[in-house]
Order: sequence, then C-alpha cells, then structure tokens
Amino acid sequence: MTQIVASLVEGSIAGVSDSSKIAFREGADIVECRLDHLTGLSPELVFEARRAAHGPAIATLRSRKEGGRSALTGARREAILTAALEADFEYVDFEFANDRAFLKKVARSDWDSEIITSVHLSRPTGRATIERRVHDAARMGDIAKVAMPCEHAHDALMLARLGTSLSKKRLRYVLIGMGIQGQLTRVFSDRIGSCMVYACLAGKEAAPGQLDVATQHSLLNGERTILGLVGHPVSHSVSKPMQEAAMKELGLVGSYLPMDFKPGTFSKGALSLLRDVGFKGVNVTVPHKERAFDLCDRKGEPARATGAVNTIRFQGKSFVGENTDVIGFSGLIDGKIVATRDTEALLVGAGGAARAVVYVLSRLQAKITIVDIEKKRADELARTFGAKSESLKRLWKSGRTFDLVVNCTPVGMKGVPGNPITAALFEPGSVFVDIIFNPPVTAAMKTAERAGAKVLGGLEMLVQQGAESLRIWTGLEPRVETMREAARRALE
Repeated sequence: MTQIVASLVEGSIAGVSDSSKIAFREGADIVECRLDHLTGLSPELVFEARRAAHGPAIATLRSRKEGGRSALTGARREAILTAALEADFEYVDFEFANDRAFLKKVARSDWDSEIITSVHLSRPTGRATIERRVHDAARMGDIAKVAMPCEHAHDALMLARLGTSLSKKRLRYVLIGMGIQGQLTRVFSDRIGSCMVYACLAGKEAAPGQLDVATQHSLLNGERTILGLVGHPVSHSVSKPMQEAAMKELGLVGSYLPMDFKPGTFSKGALSLLRDVGFKGVNVTVPHKERAFDLCDRKGEPARATGAVNTIRFQGKSFVGENTDVIGFSGLIDGKIVATRDTEALLVGAGGAARAVVYVLSRLQAKITIVDIEKKRADELARTFGAKSESLKRLWKSGRTFDLVVNCTPVGMKGVPGNPITAALFEPGSVFVDIIFNPPVTAAMKTAERAGAKVLGGLEMLVQQGAESLRIWTGLEPRVETMREAARRALE
C-alpha cells in the first residue's frame, strides 16, 4: 500500500499545526515536517513540531546540497536529527550523502523511529546508478528514497521500469521523478511499488511536480483515468487543462500528462510501459505522428488514409491508432471557409498534421500544392493524395498567390520563432489558416492579415480533435465549450 505524505513547508509551529490538520482532512496518511523551513530551528523546536503534527509524521532536515534550506553541518546538524529521533517522529529522514557517519551510529541505537535514507540527485541519471543507490540506501535504513529530476519522459519511464523490477524484491523504497516530466511516478506511485508518495497542500509545493494532497488521494483511491500527450516539445501545450476540465465535468477522476519524448525515444517499449502502468491512451503531436502510425497494431480509416496517428487507445494488448486531426481541421474550417474544385490551396509543411489537412481538402476537391523544407516529404505526400509539390525556392520566385494557405509547420509556435510564409502568397480575399494555437496570434497570421487575407488560428482544431480523442478513450460525450474555454484561459 502506498501512503500519502503531505510535505509541510511552514515557517512556524502554528503553521505546522494548521497545515497538518488540513493535510489529514484531505487524505494524507503522514505529514512531513520540513524542519529546514522552520524559523529559529533548535532541538526544542523539533519537539514542538512533533506535538503540532496531529498524526503520523516524518522529520526532514533537507540540506541545501539536496534542494532544501538547511545550512547546518556537523554537530549542529546531528543535534537536530537526534532531537527528531528523541521526539518520537514515526520516521526520520537522513541524507545518505551527508549523514552516512551518523547513520552508522543510529543503526546501533534503539530508536523507535523508522529511518528513511534519502538520495536527491541533481540531474537525470542512468538506471544502473539509480538501482545501486536504492540498494545502498536500503542497507543504511528502513526505507530507501531516491529522487531524480526528469527532463524528458523517458527519464520517468526508466524509474517506472526500475520500480516494477524492484517491487519483486524485499525492499521498501520510494522512487520520485521530479518536475512535470516525472509526474507519472507520482500518479502511478502504487503501480511502481513506492511505499510512499509525497504531495503538498494546494499552492505550497515542496518539490517540483508534486500533486496536491486531495488530487493524489483521489488518484490512489478508486478508478482513475490517466491520459497523456506524447511530443517534442510539449511545454507549449494547453491540452492538459483543456482535457482535465472536460474530465472533471464528466465525473472522471484522473489526469492528463504532457510527456516530452525526444526523437528516437518514442518506441513500442515506451507505449507498452505506458499501457502497463495504467494509461488509457495518449495523444501524439509533433514530431511523432508518423512514428505513431508505425507503432499501432490497428488504425482507423482516417489514420490509414493519412499515414499519421495523433490518438492512441490502449485496448487489451493492442495499440489502436486514430487520426482525430481530421475531425479537428474539419471543425476549424466548417462554416468559415468554402473550398471547392476551383480553390487553389497551399500547404506549408508535409508532416503529420499536414496529412490530416490535405486529407480534408482533397475530399473537398481543392487544387492542392505542398511545400516543405524537405522536398522529398512534400513529393511523397503529394503523390499520396494526387496533389502537386513544389520547392520552396521555386515557390517564392513564382509569384503565385493562393485562395487558401495553411501553415502545418511548428514554425511560429511558442518556443519556435520564425515565420513560414510571405505576404506575396496572398491577395485580398485569400484565407490563411495557422494550425498553431500557442500563441493565439502568430507572426504568420499578422503577415497574412496585413496582406488583406482572412486569418484563422488553430485553437478550434485543437479543441475539436481533443474532444474526439476523449470520446474515443472514454465513450463519453464531453462538452466542447468547456474544453474551448479552458484552452482559452490557459493561453491568457
């Protein structure tokens, strides 16, 4: 059983008392008194903190070296830790690196407190090193705790794989992936065998990526719906608040986790682990949509036609791929653009999103030209749909204008500066669609508007494809307006 620990980062005894009451009321099993946050820390204050905790408690004196606030060393640090043992905290947290000598003394003593031996790493580390640290820490205490920052999703998946392996051994341990990319180790702490998971009171995060106690409690008690986004990058995404708002309205307990997979790290093994730990499904964005197509066992018709997958549903042992971008783009242009066999359309970009766009426009019989910085990609996509391809250089020199221009590249989105178009592509009455949604108004949209074109951003495409994905995963009908408003608020 995984126990929920509420980390209390209060500076006063009164704060510890008030916060511990809230924490237990919201579902915590244990509170962690962060002694390094207390003002005027002394051995006497440690005893006061224990009395103020109102239930099972951990005493932690986190050093600055390991992400805390304490500068105490030597005899002064040992005096505080000794006071924590004498104050009858249920657990006392010792740092493996800084307290090793003192831990050897404690091991020979008759203290009633259980010893948590913690290791806080400053950067992502390989599995072999983490496993060695767990075993070393376990030998020095009752519970081994290892926390590591996660820069990418594969860091967290490594911890998850290690946890499933360690769970077969007679070890008590806690594995924590810190940061947004490590949150799956908190959401699935029970599945990876951690005997504790650390949470916080709302607005009082003690470590990056902590969930609040109420959320953590709900995820560990009852059926949970965990979904996610696979891409690189994902920091610009607003799918998390959008999907979670819809899930809450539908009465689903769960979370939507953005996961950054660098090119080359999104694999069948990664998908299998996400399925095995408990994900219901994932969205897929740039640059993995075509890779996702290859990884899926079965595909829906739009996915087969486009050769790209942006939604994966885990069904038993199978990965079922869908392309809800088709629904998304159709929803974006519906009632706003009239495309016919006489419409001259230009697609800038030939990646996964472009495949959905060209699929929709080809069904409307528009005359489509495709350009991409990689000419071969444009050629291949054009052949698939009976469209034309052109080199960027020849296009810029041609002086051609278009009725409809669609930017299907990530150029211009948050974190990817630039402008993929020029004003020369437009004439008054042309339409420009930028499927980018963050920022809401891109440099390309401003260029097109100055040239007299009507412009549309990509938010509605995001909303419509997201709603369809949620239908596929849950079988429920989300309120699209709720998703739209949540996405808009996240972009403000």
